[in-house]
Amino acid sequence: MKPFFPLLICALGLHFFSLPQSGVIPTPEFYQKSDGQPYQFTVITADITSLPTETIEVLHFWNQTFKHLSERTPVSAPIALKVRFHHSENNHQENDHYEMSFDGKFVDVSYTSDASLLYAYSTLLQLIEDNGEESVLHPFTLKDRAKFPWRGLHLDVCRHFFTVDEVKRYIDIMAFYKYNTFHWHLTDDQGWRIEIKKYPLLTEIGGFRDSTLNDHYSTVPRTWNTQRYGGFYTQEQVKEVVKYAAARGVTIVPEIEMPGHSRAALAAYPEHSCTGLRQPVTGLWGVFDDIFCSGEETITFLQDILSEVLELFPSQYIHIGGDEAPKTRWKQCEKCQSNIRKYNLRDEHELQSWFIQQIDRFLTEKGRKLIGWDEILEGGLSPNAAVMSWRGEEGGIEAASQQHEVVMTPGSHCYFDHYQGEPSNEPIAFGGYTPLEKVYEFNPVPAAISEENRKYILGAQANLWTEYIPDFKQVEYMVYPRALAMIQNLWSTEKPSYHSFLSILKDKQLALLSARNINYSISFAKPTFSLEKNTTGITLTASPEKARFTHITHPERTIFHSEDSLQVNQLHFSRKKNGADRLHIEASDADFNSISSVDLIRHKGLGLDVDFITPPHKRYSTNKELTLVDGISGHRPWNGKQWLGFNEGMVEFIVTLDKQITYRSVTVSMLDASGSWIHLPLHIELYTSSNGKKWKKIAEQRVSGEQTKIRLKGKAKQLKFRITPLESIPDGFPGAGYKPFTFLDELIFE
Repeated sequence: MKPFFPLLICALGLHFFSLPQSGVIPTPEFYQKSDGQPYQFTVITADITSLPTETIEVLHFWNQTFKHLSERTPVSAPIALKVRFHHSENNHQENDHYEMSFDGKFVDVSYTSDASLLYAYSTLLQLIEDNGEESVLHPFTLKDRAKFPWRGLHLDVCRHFFTVDEVKRYIDIMAFYKYNTFHWHLTDDQGWRIEIKKYPLLTEIGGFRDSTLNDHYSTVPRTWNTQRYGGFYTQEQVKEVVKYAAARGVTIVPEIEMPGHSRAALAAYPEHSCTGLRQPVTGLWGVFDDIFCSGEETITFLQDILSEVLELFPSQYIHIGGDEAPKTRWKQCEKCQSNIRKYNLRDEHELQSWFIQQIDRFLTEKGRKLIGWDEILEGGLSPNAAVMSWRGEEGGIEAASQQHEVVMTPGSHCYFDHYQGEPSNEPIAFGGYTPLEKVYEFNPVPAAISEENRKYILGAQANLWTEYIPDFKQVEYMVYPRALAMIQNLWSTEKPSYHSFLSILKDKQLALLSARNINYSISFAKPTFSLEKNTTGITLTASPEKARFTHITHPERTIFHSEDSLQVNQLHFSRKKNGADRLHIEASDADFNSISSVDLIRHKGLGLDVDFITPPHKRYSTNKELTLVDGISGHRPWNGKQWLGFNEGMVEFIVTLDKQITYRSVTVSMLDASGSWIHLPLHIELYTSSNGKKWKKIAEQRVSGEQTKIRLKGKAKQLKFRITPLESIPDGFPGAGYKPFTFLDELIFE
């Protein structure tokens, strides 16, 4: 008799609603319920005789993961659901292809690879429902395959280090949702995390730092945690993780950064920098001038490192970074300048291209492929390189037009270190705003790419940089459920609407995440706030419609509390006649009872008309003119959603006032974040007019801080602001020589 093993089914304690489509994430290519009664059972049995040992272990592990929620105590004898696995020799199908059906008696699984067997099994677990005492499976037919061959998740272990067990957990969860590529970011300025036997100082020195930045990069003044911090993976540990991932159908793509983001390596071997000066491993985030030299001995050094990396990772692709490499040191380095002359290169950008070509040639000779961030396009793309497009879609479009393979990962949709909810209601994050819905709308194939070049798009991945993610609980919070939205874009031929996806998420998938004790975020379910002008001020709306405002307080008193009679999702605030009130407003959602809050300044200019002579930059123009008079001040760390950004020189705009009211002052809110190329302007001029044609200068004030208060006198119909920025970013600051950004927010009129 063939051996069977029991698979315990998860009883998630959920009340299941009628779900659109199958309720499975990612959505299968074809799913249909069949005629027949739903089958109730207490245990699964499966024939595992022909399955590889590694696959059997994964099946056992997944069921053990859910065991504390899934084990049934049968009322009488156990009732089994029998699963039969069939390996398909249909070679024209992609390896990710599988088919599955249940006729009321047997679940038949036809799979084309060990990975597709696991895909089928994760789908089966998601199809099972819970009726309280027994598990239920409806008869069905299902066919499924992946849309893209590269379905990636990335993890940065350099800024903050994660244990082998935590990395395994990261891989196991992503594998359950049919991701197949783990991009392991192993080296950076703040830590070198992989043992290289030929160069032991890389981990002995480069694996640890003596200080780490507190708070956010933009916080002023900066403070430091001076506790020694770090860690690294031995080669045996790396082999263990690679084997673990392979058993789950996941390929690990290692990243060894070059020529930039190399401060940790240069702390250990400073002779491979342009200056030769020994500097410590940095605990500050950002981009640094000290990068690998382009000298021959440094190329050899990196090839030696890669030789050991290739022995550990069987992946076809090896990621070499290539991003954010300032050329400051190369411009002053005789070895680098000699290379420019020797190889007839135009400039330092072509020198970087030459540098990458040396690594590309080395990897090609070893039977591997180089992949790098889209900066490797600058100065000319190396012949065999693939491109990971992160600075938008343009790099991917350009690489595909040159017939190079591309992985799309634009920061706008794929950076999970960005905020996923209102920043004031979220843990500190890098910046940006990438909520669940924005991830869900992502299309890995840019609309601008030609039909003939679409075949070069391998797929996409989401990236998690960990500057502000100190522990693994926070990793999970930032990744889930956004990773479930992303896999819909990478696997599913046709995905349901976002509204249907939310139903699946709330009614089934969150319980699966809970069964794994995943610290997922419910930011997507928290009320969000939108603002509109009205004739006397602004209207604040909490979404969705079922959200309700529950609390409004003034620093000196409570104005409204949920115990009072008011139960609305829309509030109107008129302009304040005198002074300014600072209000704290809270709203709650009906499903999760989660609270969002916003701080609003009710002042005399609330909702006034603003017309731009100088338009804001397209990346920093959310809500446009309303941003300056919406009563909401931008927060630190800064978020592009909350500010208007300008970088075309003089900033000019006109505010139309309430002519019957006297304005005594206006406070202009600005941002000083030099690390992000954002600088305070030099001075502000104010002009008044009664007809918009003749203007009279009434004030000029030098900017001395982020809040500059300017005194006003008399009445006027219009007020024109002229804000003069620095001509260029000063030496010693990031972006020196380029035009700075001017960031503006609330104009507080009193």
